[in-house]
Amino acid sequence: MFFRLFSWFFDSWPADLPRLYPKLYEFQLAPFLTEDEYHRLQGLDNVYILPFAGASDSAEEVRLGRGLARLMMRNLMLLPDVSIHGPEDTPDVEYDAVENLASANPKSCYVSGVVGREKSDFSLQLAVYRPGHPPAGATVQSGRLDSFVRECSATIGRSLGSRLETTVADGWDVGQPAHIESLLGHGDLLLRFDADEKRERAEAAKALMAEDPGFALPAWEIDEELPKARGLYLKALQSDPYNAQLCFQLFCALFRERGPGLEAFQFCRKAIELSPGLGKAHMCASDSAPPGANLLPHSELGYRLLPGNSFAITKYISNLWERGAGIERLLELAEEGIAVDPHNPRNYQLMIDLFSEMKEYGLALQVAERLQQLFEPVMDERALYCLKQFPERARQMESGEYDPVAETCRLINQLRRKAGA
Repeated sequence: MFFRLFSWFFDSWPADLPRLYPKLYEFQLAPFLTEDEYHRLQGLDNVYILPFAGASDSAEEVRLGRGLARLMMRNLMLLPDVSIHGPEDTPDVEYDAVENLASANPKSCYVSGVVGREKSDFSLQLAVYRPGHPPAGATVQSGRLDSFVRECSATIGRSLGSRLETTVADGWDVGQPAHIESLLGHGDLLLRFDADEKRERAEAAKALMAEDPGFALPAWEIDEELPKARGLYLKALQSDPYNAQLCFQLFCALFRERGPGLEAFQFCRKAIELSPGLGKAHMCASDSAPPGANLLPHSELGYRLLPGNSFAITKYISNLWERGAGIERLLELAEEGIAVDPHNPRNYQLMIDLFSEMKEYGLALQVAERLQQLFEPVMDERALYCLKQFPERARQMESGEYDPVAETCRLINQLRRKAGA
């Protein structure tokens, strides 16, 4: 058995992928979070770096401000004492509306501001809304782009209460733009293409990286579903090996392409090592971990560091259930998941399973009927999106092996018989 497992680990490894942990076998690769680190990470602030742009800014200032905000995400992810959300979770809220956003979400931290540029001089007027603290402001000015970017990183980090000790010593020396056109081009890319213009967006990102090869940040804008995403991510990671978000995106691309496996898991682990507060990586760690590995601490961190994320809730429920948690707590979490995202089928499905486990078939039936409303008479778009987030389920739906409408009708009929309805 061990020989077969050992052979699989090495024989199935894609030729183009590096082994980030060549001395670790699969049963050693997963446990890497100490108990002290687990408890420390639970208390991190949830931070959103919003576009550095206001309604009255010039077109160039808007482009610069949006590009700079992305770069600040990349740099601040390397601070181990804050939790920076990635671009996919960051609301597109400009400076003029951030105060209202912060008031409506008092448990999250928001960083906003506006940039200025006069000839070769750069400036950033910051506004930081941090839970338990009054709004804070700061100003960064410099006549050189490299010093401006570094000072922006340090000033924002200090405003968030960070000790400014990055996880890698030279993390702010690589992956930075060589010239201002790189940031302007990145901001322009964000403004020009909608989310559904995936191929056009990817081509623009590739062009930017060709113009400034050391600046890998535009790879963030390449959708993981595109056929060549994996190769583009790998090339970008060679230029910027400290890019935690890029490691996570490579994990997502591999998981979507190949399913669970150590070749994907290693990039999720690397993302966490580079950015200990990266909630999305903690949330997904169990998806590709070796069988039997206890990733519950990561799952709980995903739940705590991604407030309001229904996928984080479902993964936490699944991991708790596997570890024998009480049904009452699991039901409470499932209800929370439905409350924050009523169109995600997974929390309904979990609740049905939990009630069935308790032999409360009448209650399970009520939830199943609520679930049916997501699929009929017309499939809810959000429900369809959520179902297709799991590669195997997406494949089954495309092949016709799984029909959510027929499956839910079958389940309802089964529960009616058991409930005596």
